[in-house]
Amino acid sequence: MATTINNEATAVYSIGGSASQSITSNSIPVALQSSTNISVTKTANPTTFVAGSIITYTVVITNTGPNYLTGVRIIDNLGGGNLAYVLGSATLSSTTTYPVNPVATQPLTFTLQELSVGQSMTLTYKCQVIFNLPSSIETITNSLQAIGYTTTTSYSAYASSTIEKKTTDEFSITKSVSVPSVFPSQIFNYIITMTNGTNETINIISLTDNLPDNFVLQSVSLKIDNQPTTTLNATDYIMQSGNTLVVPSSSGPSITVPADANTIVTLTGYFN
Repeated sequence: MATTINNEATAVYSIGGSASQSITSNSIPVALQSSTNISVTKTANPTTFVAGSIITYTVVITNTGPNYLTGVRIIDNLGGGNLAYVLGSATLSSTTTYPVNPVATQPLTFTLQELSVGQSMTLTYKCQVIFNLPSSIETITNSLQAIGYTTTTSYSAYASSTIEKKTTDEFSITKSVSVPSVFPSQIFNYIITMTNGTNETINIISLTDNLPDNFVLQSVSLKIDNQPTTTLNATDYIMQSGNTLVVPSSSGPSITVPADANTIVTLTGYFN
């Protein structure tokens, strides 16, 4: 049984010395499950695209059950045919990192190694947005199924990732989640992507997220354009009553979205 929890974020910003404005992201659902045997998360980089863009997907598979998994299969629908796998781009990391090849590309299918109880492995691969993408498509969501096999049965988990068409002369905010379904105490990420399609730097006055009451925030990280990701100190943001997060605090770092670039704020935590 699962309970669906919705969440969204709001940014207050200014551009070119204009008066402050506000913009609110989409509402992102997370299903809180009651039991599990395998979990999977999926993230995309970058999160915006044009035709021909190369997107790197990172998939983390964890054996969260009591049984040894004799093998794992990953099946990715490639956004309904709007993405194409980049040949030779996949690697698998556990104790070491080595290249892996899919056993099929329609849908994209990987057969992976065994996975001990409590162990995780990371599958990374690249996909390209097709060049003849219909102009009406504004987002691409590719979903995957992770199947963990034991000697007697199998277990499944699901994840998806959505990328948005890069716009011009606009500022947008999008909220995504690293995994659509979680269990109590399972760590996951809320990902807030602010996209600047203008030719001027946007200054973020405040980013507010009224988090679910049972969400326990562990860390906040910030990535501005192609700069390294930084983990904020607890004094860099404010947790108000009602579990409302405000970034930055009065002493926190300046947050900007450079012209024609993205700034990403990642909230890491779990439901208690």
